[in-house]
Amino acid sequence: MKACEIAKAFEEIAPLDSGVPGDELGFVWGNPQTEVSGVGCMWCVHTESIRYCVAHGINLIICHEGIWLPGQESPWYEGPDEIAIHSNRKRRELLEKQGIAVYRSHSNWDALPHDGIADCAVAALRLNGLKEIARQKFFSVHELPAQISLQELKCVVEKGVDYTDCRLFGDAAKLIRRFAFLIGGFGENQLHMPQAAMEMGAEAIIIGEMSEFIVVACLEMGLPVIETLHSVSEIPGVKRQAKVLAQRLSGLPVQYVPSGARSF
Repeated sequence: MKACEIAKAFEEIAPLDSGVPGDELGFVWGNPQTEVSGVGCMWCVHTESIRYCVAHGINLIICHEGIWLPGQESPWYEGPDEIAIHSNRKRRELLEKQGIAVYRSHSNWDALPHDGIADCAVAALRLNGLKEIARQKFFSVHELPAQISLQELKCVVEKGVDYTDCRLFGDAAKLIRRFAFLIGGFGENQLHMPQAAMEMGAEAIIIGEMSEFIVVACLEMGLPVIETLHSVSEIPGVKRQAKVLAQRLSGLPVQYVPSGARSF
């Protein structure tokens, strides 16, 4: 089966036009005509994740985040030219040598109902009796059957996403019943999403990546914050992606590939 045929099947599940306009989606490296021996679904393409693919016969990567670190011109330091960025060079060398094609799904998988990143993050918490009370495209607000403390919710999050280093900002003893899980970089780059969540009924938020400025604004609104890690909040949805695609591509090996800072 060719990579482009797999892409077509994937887009029947998560159409490209369901994502954010202008988002980088589709093939970002390699030949779409590649005959595929195995598919790997991963959060982020880096040298360790590529080596995993090589060792497991994977030559088509479906990644969530972009492959490359962007170049930067800054008055604060003298850095490398874009062509000399070390991580990009190492990744490019590995991908080229191994003939691996890379396809990116991002916002079209983030918002996918049930199987997407946002819904899988909440499902990973395994909270019985949880009720959705409000929704926007990329996040929702949920109500617990009874109040719990922020410390208790932090423990639930750590167990659910298998990450014991979550940070809590605010009163750990505060009792809450409604929360929103703002996945990935939403706690870093979507400045007023926490306020939108609060106005939809959230009494606390769980985030992936953290901007302290956003957290300070949350605390000013009376919203305590539990921080996970960008990858940690999105990996449940990437694992689900691998399962969904494996069911669709019967007979072709499809697997989740570990990636992110914790995979090193």
